[in-house]
Amino acid sequence: MQKIKHFSLPSSRPLLILLLAMTSGSLAIISCEKTAENDVLTKNGIPMTAAAEIQTPAVVSPATGTVDVSYNRSTRKLTYTVNWRNLTDSITGSHIHGVASKTQNAPVVHPFTIPVAARTTVTGTYSGEAEVDGIKIKEDSLLAGFYYFNIHTNRYKGGEIRGQIEF
Repeated sequence: MQKIKHFSLPSSRPLLILLLAMTSGSLAIISCEKTAENDVLTKNGIPMTAAAEIQTPAVVSPATGTVDVSYNRSTRKLTYTVNWRNLTDSITGSHIHGVASKTQNAPVVHPFTIPVAARTTVTGTYSGEAEVDGIKIKEDSLLAGFYYFNIHTNRYKGGEIRGQIEF
């Protein structure tokens, strides 16, 4: 008859602690990467059109434009580049408005001043940033699509082109 030798393993507690530490470290790295991916939201080519303006009588203009936006959730900064073409007159104002759906108008929450030289051009571009402060611009409303850009001109004082921010 063969004798079975009994032996004891070294305490598994240090091994278990090491395994848990390695696993939780891996999970932390994975979750950080996932959070970093969601921290910055970007949308390029948001159309700006005369048809999007909510006015009576309707705005009839050949003007168009686009807006590129990026929102960093960590810094709470909304950066943007507005491009416009074929405006019918000089720019008198440029703003972000909210809170409103595509079929509503809303008050100005962030005016931005296009430089004087660019205000008299029918085609141009402007870049800037706005703080998502939770008062004038609220993150949940921004992410739900309730803010819009528009450009006002001498001919269309209520706005010649408009583009809704939708991520």
